Amino acid sequence: MNIKDATEQIEGAIRAYLSRDEHGLLRIPFRMQRPIIMLGPPGVGKTAVVAQIAEELDINFVSYSITHHTRQSALGLPFIAQEEFEGESYSVSEYTMSEIIAAVYRAREASGVAEGILFLDEVNCVSETLAPAMLQFLQYKTFGMHRMPEGWAIVCAGNPPEYNRAAREFDPAMLDRLMRIDVDPNLQVWQEYAAAHGVHPAVTTYLDAKPGSFYKVRAAARGSKIVTSRGWEDLSRMLQAYEAEGMVPPASLPGRYLQDPEVSEDFGVYYELFRKYEDDYKVTDILAGRAGAEIAKRAAAAPFDERVALVGLLLDAMLERAHGAIELEEALRLARKDLLDMKGALGRSESPVEVVDRRVAAVSSEGTVGKKVRGQVGDRSVIKAERLRVLRGVRAAVARGAAEGKGSFDAAKASFNAECKAQAQLVKEATAALDAGFLFLDGAFGKDSQESLIYVTKLSADPVLIRLVSEHGSKEFMKHNKSLLFTERGLGLLEEIKALEE
Repeated sequence: MNIKDATEQIEGAIRAYLSRDEHGLLRIPFRMQRPIIMLGPPGVGKTAVVAQIAEELDINFVSYSITHHTRQSALGLPFIAQEEFEGESYSVSEYTMSEIIAAVYRAREASGVAEGILFLDEVNCVSETLAPAMLQFLQYKTFGMHRMPEGWAIVCAGNPPEYNRAAREFDPAMLDRLMRIDVDPNLQVWQEYAAAHGVHPAVTTYLDAKPGSFYKVRAAARGSKIVTSRGWEDLSRMLQAYEAEGMVPPASLPGRYLQDPEVSEDFGVYYELFRKYEDDYKVTDILAGRAGAEIAKRAAAAPFDERVALVGLLLDAMLERAHGAIELEEALRLARKDLLDMKGALGRSESPVEVVDRRVAAVSSEGTVGKKVRGQVGDRSVIKAERLRVLRGVRAAVARGAAEGKGSFDAAKASFNAECKAQAQLVKEATAALDAGFLFLDGAFGKDSQESLIYVTKLSADPVLIRLVSEHGSKEFMKHNKSLLFTERGLGLLEEIKALEE
């Protein structure tokens, strides 16, 4: 199955494992909760989706690559203890706590959240000396004398033997104690993920035009040729970092991540063209509704891959605007609560700046587990950074207010209101840009064009963009999204007709 379906199955299983009855007892006893094992080729996103599930459920996530462990680090070190049996004293071998189980307990204490996921990667590549202890752990959730705490699910991942010479097959008796999920690479599913996670538009548009280059794992006479979704995403982040620093990525960069010379060289050529399209098409002008007739005319006459690149450029710029507006909105919701919580202390304290400093310190020290706001969308680390920026602005306003003899809370509120006004302007610009992008595509390629369909499909995969539309509206998005739904229903009917004909 594809990684999206696997994610849904794993999340469903973990929700079931954590479910409790009216007495607070687990509906599925801890001893009966089978560890989940995902088997699939390298680089399809197995680790990433499990971390994503933990974040969605707001529980802890502890990850280990089991091949990095020896028997001692996984099982614990032996020591001699004294015990008495039937009046006689004996020396008994015991074990210190496993590093892995200790990490689970540390995560619980650090977050204050009791539940979590322990993710063990490359579980079918353990050494011969560690294999028996690993099998015991998967069956009984214990390493040596120490047991996993209740409320923690075990999720494992591994590569089938055809992809990893160190991997071994599990015997049937072992598999009967696991929940097995087989995962295969799927470009369409990965493109949905890419659109929602800011993958470089040069990568997504290249793969739109050349889907056969998405995933390759094969042996060759002079070494293996490997291209994976992990490689594409890592390359994307590096390209974005180079561009942010004003540097030109070296021509050899794609080959560091895409271990197939044909694919890496082909993408390198495409990337150069993409940067040229970025200069030629004034995307900022398009989204501001100021695109000239010449740009629309060039787009209409452009070959397919150039059109796809233009859609990618528009998508990237549009999502940047949407995320900026909505993530600041989420940060302001939290900062508003901060202000209300500080209101009384600001009025009473002789040092109001210290009151804000304490709040800033408390927010800075917050972890990412157990702090999620219901319905919140966007990057939680960005939201936290924006919240801290707003609070530091409040601190500066309070300090100025104290120097000028103004009320501390009034100064804080004025600073906060200025941020709200700026955020409202970001929303206005983002929704206007959304409409302008669709109007440009309709003008260049015609209404309900293939380009508009690609654009609205990728936009619809981003939950932050959907939040922007649902809260602040966009006439053009709703119109094109309706066309998309009709198109999808039409395709579904065609499939039903084909099935009947067969």
